Amino acid sequence: MNLLRRRSNEPNRRQFLLQTGCASMGITGMVNTLAHLRLMQGSLNAQSSSAPGYKALVCLFLQGGNDSNNLLIPASGAARTDYQNGRGVLAVPVADLQNITPANLTASDPLGGGYLGNFGLNPQAAELAALFNAGELGFITNAGTLTQPGITRANYNTASRPPQLFSHSDQQVQWQSSVPDRPFTSGWGGRIAGLLDPALNTGSNRASMSISIAGVNSFQTSATGITSPYVLGAGGVTSLTGYGANYANAVFNPQVLFQSSNYRNNERGRRLQAFEQSALLSQSVLLEDAYRGVLVNARQAEGQVGTALSATEAGAGTTLDTIFENAFAGSGLNANNTFTQQLKLVARLIAGRSSLGNNRQIFFVQQGGYDTHVSQIPGVNPETTGHTGLINTLSRSLKAFSDALKFLGVWDNVVTFSASDFTRTFTPNRSDNTAGSDHAWGGHTLVLGGPVQGGRLYGKFPVLKVGDAANSIDSTGNRGRWIPSTAVDQYAAVLARWFGVEPAQMPLLFPNLSRFDNPFTSSAANLGFLPPV
Repeated sequence: MNLLRRRSNEPNRRQFLLQTGCASMGITGMVNTLAHLRLMQGSLNAQSSSAPGYKALVCLFLQGGNDSNNLLIPASGAARTDYQNGRGVLAVPVADLQNITPANLTASDPLGGGYLGNFGLNPQAAELAALFNAGELGFITNAGTLTQPGITRANYNTASRPPQLFSHSDQQVQWQSSVPDRPFTSGWGGRIAGLLDPALNTGSNRASMSISIAGVNSFQTSATGITSPYVLGAGGVTSLTGYGANYANAVFNPQVLFQSSNYRNNERGRRLQAFEQSALLSQSVLLEDAYRGVLVNARQAEGQVGTALSATEAGAGTTLDTIFENAFAGSGLNANNTFTQQLKLVARLIAGRSSLGNNRQIFFVQQGGYDTHVSQIPGVNPETTGHTGLINTLSRSLKAFSDALKFLGVWDNVVTFSASDFTRTFTPNRSDNTAGSDHAWGGHTLVLGGPVQGGRLYGKFPVLKVGDAANSIDSTGNRGRWIPSTAVDQYAAVLARWFGVEPAQMPLLFPNLSRFDNPFTSSAANLGFLPPV
Protein backbone atom coordinates (compact mmCIF):
# COMPACT_ATOMS: atom_id res chain seq x y z
CA MET A 1 0.00 0.00 0.00
CA ASN A 2 1.23 3.49 -0.74
CA LEU A 3 1.37 6.72 1.17
CA LEU A 4 -0.56 9.22 -0.94
CA ARG A 5 -1.87 11.89 1.38
CA ARG A 6 -0.59 13.61 4.46
CA ARG A 7 -2.64 13.68 7.62
CA SER A 8 -5.11 16.50 8.18
CA ASN A 9 -3.21 17.65 11.30
CA GLU A 10 0.08 18.19 9.42
CA PRO A 11 2.04 21.39 10.19
CA ASN A 12 1.95 24.14 7.62
CA ARG A 13 4.58 24.05 4.91
CA ARG A 14 6.91 26.61 6.46
CA GLN A 15 6.83 24.91 9.88
CA PHE A 16 7.41 21.51 8.33
CA LEU A 17 10.37 22.65 6.28
CA LEU A 18 11.99 24.46 9.19
CA GLN A 19 11.42 21.55 11.59
CA THR A 20 12.77 19.05 9.09
CA GLY A 21 15.84 21.21 8.49
CA CYS A 22 16.56 21.60 12.21
CA ALA A 23 16.12 17.88 12.83
CA SER A 24 18.45 16.99 10.01
CA MET A 25 21.16 19.21 11.51
CA GLY A 26 21.55 16.70 14.29
CA ILE A 27 21.65 13.50 12.24
CA THR A 28 23.41 14.28 8.97
CA GLY A 29 26.64 15.85 7.86
CA MET A 30 26.72 19.62 7.49
CA VAL A 31 27.21 19.47 3.72
CA ASN A 32 24.14 17.32 3.18
CA THR A 33 22.12 19.47 5.58
CA LEU A 34 22.98 22.67 3.76
CA ALA A 35 22.06 21.07 0.44
CA HIS A 36 18.76 19.96 1.97
CA LEU A 37 18.06 23.44 3.30
CA ARG A 38 18.82 24.95 -0.11
CA LEU A 39 16.21 22.69 -1.67
CA MET A 40 13.68 23.56 1.03
CA GLN A 41 14.40 27.27 0.67
CA GLY A 42 13.74 26.87 -3.02
CA SER A 43 10.37 25.35 -2.11
CA LEU A 44 9.52 28.36 0.03
CA ASN A 45 10.60 30.76 -2.70
CA ALA A 46 8.57 28.85 -5.26
CA GLN A 47 5.38 29.81 -3.42
CA SER A 48 5.52 33.10 -5.29
CA SER A 49 5.60 31.29 -8.64
CA SER A 50 3.50 32.87 -11.37
CA ALA A 51 2.56 29.54 -12.98
CA PRO A 52 -1.13 28.90 -12.18
CA GLY A 53 -3.46 26.32 -13.63
CA TYR A 54 -3.18 22.59 -14.18
CA LYS A 55 -0.14 21.02 -15.85
CA ALA A 56 1.07 17.46 -16.13
CA LEU A 57 4.30 15.84 -17.28
CA VAL A 58 4.20 12.26 -18.51
CA CYS A 59 7.55 10.45 -18.59
CA LEU A 60 7.49 7.66 -21.17
CA PHE A 61 10.45 5.34 -20.56
CA LEU A 62 11.35 2.94 -23.38
CA GLN A 63 13.02 0.24 -21.31
CA GLY A 64 15.85 -1.78 -22.81
CA GLY A 65 17.42 0.79 -25.14
CA ASN A 66 15.31 1.97 -28.08
CA ASP A 67 17.12 1.85 -31.44
CA SER A 68 16.18 5.41 -32.35
CA ASN A 69 18.44 5.17 -35.41
CA ASN A 70 15.46 3.31 -36.88
CA LEU A 71 12.82 5.66 -35.54
CA LEU A 72 14.00 8.95 -37.04
CA ILE A 73 15.64 8.13 -40.39
CA PRO A 74 17.33 10.23 -43.12
CA ALA A 75 15.57 9.96 -46.46
CA SER A 76 17.88 11.87 -48.82
CA GLY A 77 21.22 13.55 -49.25
CA ALA A 78 24.53 12.77 -47.54
CA ALA A 79 22.77 11.59 -44.41
CA ARG A 80 20.88 8.94 -46.37
CA THR A 81 24.07 7.72 -48.00
CA ASP A 82 25.79 7.38 -44.64
CA TYR A 83 22.71 5.73 -43.16
CA GLN A 84 22.50 3.17 -45.95
CA ASN A 85 26.22 2.38 -45.75
CA GLY A 86 26.28 1.98 -41.98
CA ARG A 87 23.01 0.27 -41.14
CA GLY A 88 23.49 -2.69 -43.42
CA VAL A 89 20.68 -5.22 -43.07
CA LEU A 90 18.94 -2.93 -40.56
CA ALA A 91 18.49 -0.14 -43.12
CA VAL A 92 14.86 0.77 -43.84
CA PRO A 93 14.15 1.50 -47.54
CA VAL A 94 13.18 5.08 -48.35
CA ALA A 95 9.99 3.88 -50.01
CA ASP A 96 8.80 2.37 -46.70
CA LEU A 97 9.32 5.49 -44.54
CA GLN A 98 6.54 7.63 -43.11
CA ASN A 99 7.34 11.04 -44.57
CA ILE A 100 7.83 14.03 -42.29
CA THR A 101 8.66 17.62 -43.18
CA PRO A 102 10.72 19.33 -40.44
CA ALA A 103 9.85 23.02 -40.44
CA ASN A 104 13.31 24.13 -39.29
CA LEU A 105 15.37 22.47 -42.03
CA THR A 106 14.38 24.65 -44.95
CA ALA A 107 16.87 27.52 -44.84
CA SER A 108 19.76 26.54 -42.59
CA ASP A 109 21.11 23.52 -40.82
CA PRO A 110 20.52 23.69 -37.05
CA LEU A 111 21.31 20.01 -36.69
CA GLY A 112 24.97 20.08 -37.71
CA GLY A 113 26.77 17.68 -40.00
CA GLY A 114 25.40 19.15 -43.21
CA TYR A 115 22.34 16.90 -43.17
CA LEU A 116 19.74 19.09 -44.81
CA GLY A 117 17.86 16.39 -46.68
CA ASN A 118 14.46 14.87 -46.06
CA PHE A 119 13.66 12.68 -43.07
CA GLY A 120 11.13 9.95 -42.38
CA LEU A 121 9.91 7.82 -39.51
CA ASN A 122 9.78 4.07 -39.06
CA PRO A 123 7.24 2.37 -41.36
CA GLN A 124 5.13 1.48 -38.29
CA ALA A 125 5.05 5.07 -36.99
CA ALA A 126 2.32 6.51 -39.22
CA GLU A 127 0.52 8.08 -36.25
CA LEU A 128 3.71 9.72 -34.96
CA ALA A 129 4.39 11.10 -38.43
CA ALA A 130 0.89 12.60 -38.57
CA LEU A 131 1.37 14.20 -35.14
CA PHE A 132 4.76 15.57 -36.21
CA ASN A 133 3.43 17.03 -39.46
CA ALA A 134 0.55 18.60 -37.51
CA GLY A 135 3.07 20.44 -35.32
CA GLU A 136 2.13 18.49 -32.20
CA LEU A 137 5.24 16.32 -31.82
CA GLY A 138 8.96 17.03 -32.08
CA PHE A 139 12.24 15.15 -31.74
CA ILE A 140 15.28 16.03 -29.67
CA THR A 141 18.18 14.45 -31.52
CA ASN A 142 21.24 12.72 -30.02
CA ALA A 143 20.49 13.27 -26.33
CA GLY A 144 22.07 11.26 -23.55
CA THR A 145 23.84 11.16 -20.23
CA LEU A 146 26.84 13.48 -19.98
CA THR A 147 29.08 14.80 -17.22
CA GLN A 148 30.69 17.53 -19.33
CA PRO A 149 30.57 18.92 -22.87
CA GLY A 150 33.35 18.58 -25.38
CA ILE A 151 33.79 14.83 -25.38
CA THR A 152 35.19 13.70 -28.72
CA ARG A 153 36.47 10.48 -30.18
CA ALA A 154 40.01 11.82 -29.74
CA ASN A 155 39.68 12.50 -25.99
CA TYR A 156 37.16 9.77 -25.17
CA ASN A 157 39.63 7.75 -23.08
CA THR A 158 40.73 10.70 -20.94
CA ALA A 159 37.62 12.90 -20.72
CA SER A 160 35.18 12.79 -17.84
CA ARG A 161 32.23 10.68 -18.90
CA PRO A 162 29.39 8.81 -17.20
CA PRO A 163 30.51 5.59 -15.49
CA GLN A 164 29.36 2.20 -16.73
CA LEU A 165 28.33 3.36 -20.17
CA PHE A 166 26.35 0.83 -22.21
CA SER A 167 25.01 -0.81 -19.01
CA HIS A 168 21.23 -1.07 -18.80
CA SER A 169 20.86 -0.60 -15.06
CA ASP A 170 23.42 2.21 -14.77
CA GLN A 171 22.18 4.19 -17.75
CA GLN A 172 18.55 3.88 -16.70
CA VAL A 173 19.40 5.35 -13.30
CA GLN A 174 21.61 8.06 -14.81
CA TRP A 175 18.94 9.12 -17.33
CA GLN A 176 16.40 9.32 -14.53
CA SER A 177 18.68 11.13 -12.08
CA SER A 178 20.47 13.46 -14.60
CA VAL A 179 23.53 13.37 -12.31
CA PRO A 180 25.71 10.53 -13.61
CA ASP A 181 28.88 11.59 -11.79
CA ARG A 182 27.45 11.26 -8.27
CA PRO A 183 25.96 8.37 -6.30
CA PHE A 184 22.24 8.13 -6.86
CA THR A 185 20.05 9.94 -4.31
CA SER A 186 17.02 11.16 -6.27
CA GLY A 187 15.42 11.48 -9.69
CA TRP A 188 14.94 14.75 -11.50
CA GLY A 189 11.19 14.19 -11.54
CA GLY A 190 11.26 13.68 -7.78
CA ARG A 191 13.28 16.84 -7.29
CA ILE A 192 10.84 18.87 -9.39
CA ALA A 193 7.98 17.49 -7.30
CA GLY A 194 9.77 18.31 -4.05
CA LEU A 195 10.33 21.87 -5.20
CA LEU A 196 6.92 22.70 -6.65
CA ASP A 197 4.54 20.57 -4.58
CA PRO A 198 4.45 22.87 -1.49
CA ALA A 199 3.89 25.92 -3.68
CA LEU A 200 1.45 24.79 -6.34
CA ASN A 201 -0.40 21.83 -4.79
CA THR A 202 -1.90 23.53 -1.78
CA GLY A 203 -5.11 21.54 -1.16
CA SER A 204 -5.38 19.93 2.27
CA ASN A 205 -6.52 16.58 0.80
CA ARG A 206 -4.33 16.41 -2.27
CA ALA A 207 -2.85 13.30 -3.82
CA SER A 208 0.84 12.72 -4.31
CA MET A 209 2.20 14.86 -7.10
CA SER A 210 4.10 11.82 -8.46
CA ILE A 211 2.13 8.83 -9.70
CA SER A 212 3.73 5.80 -11.34
CA ILE A 213 1.75 3.29 -13.39
CA ALA A 214 4.90 1.21 -13.95
CA GLY A 215 6.28 0.38 -10.53
CA VAL A 216 8.97 1.98 -8.42
CA ASN A 217 11.44 4.00 -10.50
CA SER A 218 14.45 6.25 -10.04
CA PHE A 219 12.90 9.18 -11.92
CA GLN A 220 10.30 9.94 -9.23
CA THR A 221 12.48 9.20 -6.20
CA SER A 222 12.26 12.20 -3.88
CA ALA A 223 15.28 14.09 -2.58
CA THR A 224 13.56 14.95 0.70
CA GLY A 225 10.89 12.30 1.15
CA ILE A 226 8.19 14.96 1.14
CA THR A 227 6.68 13.80 -2.15
CA SER A 228 6.72 10.01 -2.09
CA PRO A 229 5.32 8.64 -5.38
CA TYR A 230 2.09 6.71 -5.41
CA VAL A 231 2.48 3.45 -7.34
CA LEU A 232 -0.37 1.54 -8.96
CA GLY A 233 -0.73 -0.95 -11.78
CA ALA A 234 -2.24 -0.54 -15.23
CA GLY A 235 -5.48 -2.02 -13.85
CA GLY A 236 -5.87 0.70 -11.23
CA VAL A 237 -5.58 0.65 -7.45
CA THR A 238 -4.86 -2.58 -5.61
CA SER A 239 -7.38 -3.13 -2.85
CA LEU A 240 -7.07 -5.21 0.29
CA THR A 241 -7.89 -8.83 -0.48
CA GLY A 242 -10.81 -10.70 1.01
CA TYR A 243 -13.47 -8.05 0.57
CA GLY A 244 -14.50 -8.50 -3.04
CA ALA A 245 -13.61 -6.37 -6.04
CA ASN A 246 -13.24 -2.77 -4.87
CA TYR A 247 -14.66 -3.80 -1.46
CA ALA A 248 -18.06 -4.54 -3.00
CA ASN A 249 -18.75 -7.33 -0.47
CA ALA A 250 -17.85 -5.18 2.54
CA VAL A 251 -19.12 -1.64 1.89
CA PHE A 252 -21.95 0.06 0.06
CA ASN A 253 -19.81 2.83 -1.45
CA PRO A 254 -16.05 2.23 -1.82
CA GLN A 255 -15.40 5.97 -2.05
CA VAL A 256 -16.79 6.56 1.46
CA LEU A 257 -14.22 5.79 4.15
CA PHE A 258 -14.41 5.12 7.90
CA GLN A 259 -18.17 5.72 8.24
CA SER A 260 -20.07 3.11 10.25
CA SER A 261 -23.21 3.36 8.13
CA ASN A 262 -21.25 2.43 4.99
CA TYR A 263 -20.15 -1.04 6.14
CA ARG A 264 -22.34 -3.96 5.11
CA ASN A 265 -23.92 -5.98 7.91
CA ASN A 266 -22.09 -9.19 7.06
CA GLU A 267 -18.89 -10.94 8.10
CA ARG A 268 -16.71 -9.09 5.60
CA GLY A 269 -18.21 -5.72 6.38
CA ARG A 270 -17.72 -6.16 10.12
CA ARG A 271 -14.16 -7.43 9.62
CA LEU A 272 -13.20 -4.44 7.47
CA GLN A 273 -14.85 -2.08 9.94
CA ALA A 274 -12.90 -3.56 12.84
CA PHE A 275 -9.64 -3.35 10.90
CA GLU A 276 -10.15 0.26 9.84
CA GLN A 277 -11.46 1.46 13.18
CA SER A 278 -8.46 -0.03 14.95
CA ALA A 279 -6.17 1.73 12.48
CA LEU A 280 -7.69 5.06 13.51
CA LEU A 281 -6.68 4.59 17.15
CA SER A 282 -3.49 6.34 18.22
CA GLN A 283 -0.71 4.18 19.62
CA SER A 284 1.61 5.06 22.47
CA VAL A 285 4.64 3.56 20.72
CA LEU A 286 5.90 5.94 18.04
CA LEU A 287 6.84 3.20 15.58
CA GLU A 288 3.43 1.55 15.91
CA ASP A 289 1.71 4.91 15.53
CA ALA A 290 3.71 5.68 12.39
CA TYR A 291 2.75 2.29 10.93
CA ARG A 292 -0.89 2.98 11.78
CA GLY A 293 -0.64 6.34 10.01
CA VAL A 294 0.66 4.67 6.88
CA LEU A 295 -2.32 2.32 6.85
CA VAL A 296 -4.81 5.14 7.27
CA ASN A 297 -3.19 7.29 4.62
CA ALA A 298 -2.98 4.34 2.23
CA ARG A 299 -6.69 3.65 2.59
CA GLN A 300 -7.42 7.34 2.09
CA ALA A 301 -5.21 7.30 -0.97
CA GLU A 302 -6.96 4.27 -2.35
CA GLY A 303 -10.34 5.91 -1.93
CA GLN A 304 -9.14 9.16 -3.45
CA VAL A 305 -7.64 7.54 -6.54
CA GLY A 306 -10.67 5.29 -6.80
CA THR A 307 -12.88 8.38 -6.83
CA ALA A 308 -10.75 9.93 -9.57
CA LEU A 309 -11.06 6.78 -11.66
CA SER A 310 -14.77 6.26 -11.02
CA ALA A 311 -15.77 8.93 -13.55
CA THR A 312 -14.32 6.80 -16.34
CA GLU A 313 -15.19 3.31 -15.20
CA ALA A 314 -16.95 0.93 -17.59
CA GLY A 315 -20.28 2.49 -18.46
CA ALA A 316 -19.06 6.01 -17.83
CA GLY A 317 -15.83 5.94 -19.80
CA THR A 318 -16.96 4.43 -23.07
CA THR A 319 -15.62 7.39 -25.05
CA LEU A 320 -12.09 6.83 -23.76
CA ASP A 321 -12.42 3.11 -24.39
CA THR A 322 -13.50 3.79 -27.95
CA ILE A 323 -10.67 6.26 -28.54
CA PHE A 324 -8.05 3.69 -27.58
CA GLU A 325 -9.73 0.85 -29.45
CA ASN A 326 -10.02 2.96 -32.61
CA ALA A 327 -6.30 3.69 -32.58
CA PHE A 328 -5.59 -0.05 -32.80
CA ALA A 329 -8.26 -0.96 -35.34
CA GLY A 330 -6.88 -3.18 -38.09
CA SER A 331 -3.38 -3.25 -36.59
CA GLY A 332 -3.26 -6.86 -35.49
CA LEU A 333 -2.34 -5.55 -32.04
CA ASN A 334 -4.44 -5.70 -28.89
CA ALA A 335 -5.34 -2.33 -27.40
CA ASN A 336 -5.44 -4.01 -23.99
CA ASN A 337 -1.68 -4.53 -23.83
CA THR A 338 -0.04 -3.41 -20.59
CA PHE A 339 1.72 -0.34 -21.98
CA THR A 340 -1.35 1.08 -23.71
CA GLN A 341 -3.39 0.45 -20.58
CA GLN A 342 -0.84 2.48 -18.59
CA LEU A 343 -1.40 5.49 -20.83
CA LYS A 344 -5.14 4.96 -20.70
CA LEU A 345 -5.01 4.98 -16.90
CA VAL A 346 -3.06 8.25 -16.97
CA ALA A 347 -5.80 9.72 -19.16
CA ARG A 348 -8.41 8.50 -16.67
CA LEU A 349 -6.53 10.02 -13.72
CA ILE A 350 -6.25 13.32 -15.58
CA ALA A 351 -9.98 13.15 -16.31
CA GLY A 352 -10.61 12.76 -12.56
CA ARG A 353 -7.98 15.30 -11.53
CA SER A 354 -10.38 17.35 -9.41
CA SER A 355 -10.53 14.42 -6.96
CA LEU A 356 -6.73 14.33 -6.73
CA GLY A 357 -6.55 17.97 -5.68
CA ASN A 358 -3.36 18.93 -7.53
CA ASN A 359 -2.42 21.71 -9.93
CA ARG A 360 0.69 19.78 -10.96
CA GLN A 361 1.11 16.05 -11.64
CA ILE A 362 4.07 13.96 -12.81
CA PHE A 363 3.27 10.52 -14.25
CA PHE A 364 5.61 7.65 -15.13
CA VAL A 365 4.81 4.91 -17.67
CA GLN A 366 7.09 2.34 -19.28
CA GLN A 367 7.17 0.20 -22.40
CA GLY A 368 9.56 -2.74 -22.21
CA GLY A 369 11.14 -5.00 -24.80
CA TYR A 370 13.62 -2.67 -26.49
CA ASP A 371 16.73 -4.78 -25.84
CA THR A 372 16.72 -5.93 -29.48
CA HIS A 373 19.96 -7.89 -29.91
CA VAL A 374 18.38 -10.28 -32.42
CA SER A 375 15.70 -10.21 -35.14
CA GLN A 376 15.18 -6.49 -34.79
CA ILE A 377 13.36 -6.34 -38.15
CA PRO A 378 11.44 -9.62 -38.32
CA GLY A 379 10.80 -11.19 -41.69
CA VAL A 380 7.36 -12.35 -40.53
CA ASN A 381 4.71 -10.19 -38.82
CA PRO A 382 6.79 -6.99 -38.55
CA GLU A 383 3.65 -5.13 -37.48
CA THR A 384 3.42 -7.06 -34.23
CA THR A 385 6.91 -8.38 -33.41
CA GLY A 386 10.48 -7.10 -33.10
CA HIS A 387 11.42 -3.45 -32.90
CA THR A 388 8.89 -2.63 -35.60
CA GLY A 389 6.09 -4.12 -33.51
CA LEU A 390 7.15 -2.07 -30.50
CA ILE A 391 7.11 1.12 -32.58
CA ASN A 392 3.66 0.20 -33.91
CA THR A 393 2.35 -0.15 -30.35
CA LEU A 394 4.09 3.07 -29.28
CA SER A 395 2.77 5.05 -32.23
CA ARG A 396 -0.85 3.91 -31.86
CA SER A 397 -0.78 4.34 -28.08
CA LEU A 398 0.43 7.93 -28.33
CA LYS A 399 -2.17 8.64 -31.00
CA ALA A 400 -4.88 7.34 -28.66
CA PHE A 401 -3.45 9.24 -25.70
CA SER A 402 -3.33 12.51 -27.65
CA ASP A 403 -6.92 12.01 -28.85
CA ALA A 404 -8.01 11.29 -25.27
CA LEU A 405 -6.37 14.48 -23.95
CA LYS A 406 -8.02 16.52 -26.68
CA PHE A 407 -11.39 14.96 -25.85
CA LEU A 408 -10.86 15.81 -22.17
CA GLY A 409 -9.94 19.41 -23.00
CA VAL A 410 -6.44 19.24 -21.47
CA TRP A 411 -4.30 18.89 -24.60
CA ASP A 412 -2.64 22.25 -23.88
CA ASN A 413 -1.92 21.27 -20.28
CA VAL A 414 0.01 18.02 -20.73
CA VAL A 415 3.46 17.28 -22.17
CA THR A 416 4.59 13.71 -22.80
CA PHE A 417 8.29 13.05 -23.30
CA SER A 418 10.33 9.93 -23.93
CA ALA A 419 13.58 8.60 -22.51
CA SER A 420 15.44 5.31 -22.81
CA ASP A 421 18.52 3.58 -21.43
CA PHE A 422 20.44 4.54 -24.59
CA THR A 423 20.12 4.07 -28.31
CA ARG A 424 21.74 1.08 -29.98
CA THR A 425 24.76 0.56 -32.19
CA PHE A 426 24.40 2.02 -35.66
CA THR A 427 25.96 -1.05 -37.27
CA PRO A 428 24.17 -4.41 -37.00
CA ASN A 429 25.62 -7.36 -35.11
CA ARG A 430 24.90 -9.85 -37.92
CA SER A 431 24.57 -9.80 -41.67
CA ASP A 432 21.30 -11.72 -42.11
CA ASN A 433 17.69 -11.30 -41.06
CA THR A 434 18.46 -12.42 -37.50
CA ALA A 435 20.50 -9.23 -36.97
CA GLY A 436 19.93 -6.87 -34.12
CA SER A 437 21.90 -4.04 -32.56
CA ASP A 438 23.80 -3.66 -29.30
CA HIS A 439 24.13 -1.17 -26.47
CA ALA A 440 25.23 2.36 -27.42
CA TRP A 441 24.89 5.93 -26.10
CA GLY A 442 23.25 9.07 -27.53
CA GLY A 443 19.84 8.75 -29.20
CA HIS A 444 16.66 10.57 -30.19
CA THR A 445 13.72 11.33 -27.89
CA LEU A 446 10.26 12.64 -28.65
CA VAL A 447 8.07 15.29 -27.03
CA LEU A 448 4.31 15.47 -27.56
CA GLY A 449 1.57 17.84 -26.47
CA GLY A 450 -0.35 21.02 -27.13
CA PRO A 451 2.41 23.32 -25.79
CA VAL A 452 5.13 21.58 -27.85
CA GLN A 453 6.51 23.55 -30.78
CA GLY A 454 6.38 20.45 -32.90
CA GLY A 455 7.12 19.62 -36.49
CA ARG A 456 10.79 20.31 -35.81
CA LEU A 457 14.03 18.51 -35.00
CA TYR A 458 15.98 19.89 -32.04
CA GLY A 459 19.52 19.40 -30.82
CA LYS A 460 22.15 18.22 -33.31
CA PHE A 461 21.62 15.22 -35.52
CA PRO A 462 24.65 12.88 -35.32
CA VAL A 463 27.07 12.49 -38.19
CA LEU A 464 26.37 8.92 -39.28
CA LYS A 465 29.98 7.87 -39.80
CA VAL A 466 31.64 5.19 -37.70
CA GLY A 467 35.17 4.63 -36.47
CA ASP A 468 37.85 7.17 -37.45
CA ALA A 469 36.03 8.55 -40.48
CA ALA A 470 36.11 12.33 -40.83
CA ASN A 471 33.62 14.13 -38.51
CA SER A 472 32.71 10.86 -36.79
CA ILE A 473 31.32 11.13 -33.26
CA ASP A 474 31.54 7.39 -32.75
CA SER A 475 32.75 7.20 -29.16
CA THR A 476 34.89 4.07 -29.38
CA GLY A 477 35.43 1.22 -31.82
CA ASN A 478 33.53 1.28 -35.10
CA ARG A 479 29.97 0.33 -34.16
CA GLY A 480 28.38 3.78 -34.12
CA ARG A 481 27.96 4.60 -30.43
CA TRP A 482 27.17 8.29 -30.79
CA ILE A 483 28.60 10.75 -28.27
CA PRO A 484 25.54 12.76 -27.16
CA SER A 485 25.39 16.42 -28.18
CA THR A 486 22.50 17.25 -25.82
CA ALA A 487 22.76 16.41 -22.13
CA VAL A 488 19.84 14.99 -20.17
CA ASP A 489 20.19 18.09 -17.94
CA GLN A 490 19.45 20.42 -20.87
CA TYR A 491 16.51 18.36 -22.09
CA ALA A 492 15.04 18.07 -18.60
CA ALA A 493 15.51 21.76 -17.80
CA VAL A 494 13.31 22.84 -20.73
CA LEU A 495 10.56 20.52 -19.48
CA ALA A 496 10.99 21.77 -15.90
CA ARG A 497 10.82 25.43 -16.93
CA TRP A 498 7.50 24.92 -18.74
CA PHE A 499 6.24 23.07 -15.67
CA GLY A 500 6.85 26.07 -13.42
CA VAL A 501 10.46 25.92 -12.20
CA GLU A 502 12.07 29.37 -12.14
CA PRO A 503 15.51 29.90 -13.73
CA ALA A 504 17.09 30.67 -10.35
CA GLN A 505 15.94 27.30 -9.04
CA MET A 506 17.50 25.24 -11.84
CA PRO A 507 20.83 24.65 -10.01
CA LEU A 508 18.90 23.02 -7.14
CA LEU A 509 17.39 20.51 -9.54
CA PHE A 510 20.17 20.09 -12.09
CA PRO A 511 23.53 20.70 -10.42
CA ASN A 512 25.47 19.96 -13.63
CA LEU A 513 23.37 22.16 -15.92
CA SER A 514 25.77 25.13 -15.86
CA ARG A 515 28.47 23.02 -17.53
CA PHE A 516 26.52 22.97 -20.80
CA ASP A 517 25.15 25.52 -23.27
CA ASN A 518 22.16 27.32 -21.79
CA PRO A 519 19.13 25.45 -23.18
CA PHE A 520 16.98 28.60 -23.02
CA THR A 521 19.23 31.19 -24.64
CA SER A 522 21.93 29.41 -26.64
CA SER A 523 21.23 28.97 -30.34
CA ALA A 524 23.90 26.26 -30.32
CA ALA A 525 21.76 24.16 -27.98
CA ASN A 526 18.73 24.40 -30.31
CA LEU A 527 16.27 23.30 -27.60
CA GLY A 528 13.33 25.68 -27.88
CA PHE A 529 10.75 22.92 -28.07
CA LEU A 530 8.59 24.37 -25.27
CA PRO A 531 7.65 27.90 -24.25
CA PRO A 532 9.13 28.76 -20.83
CA VAL A 533 5.80 29.16 -19.00
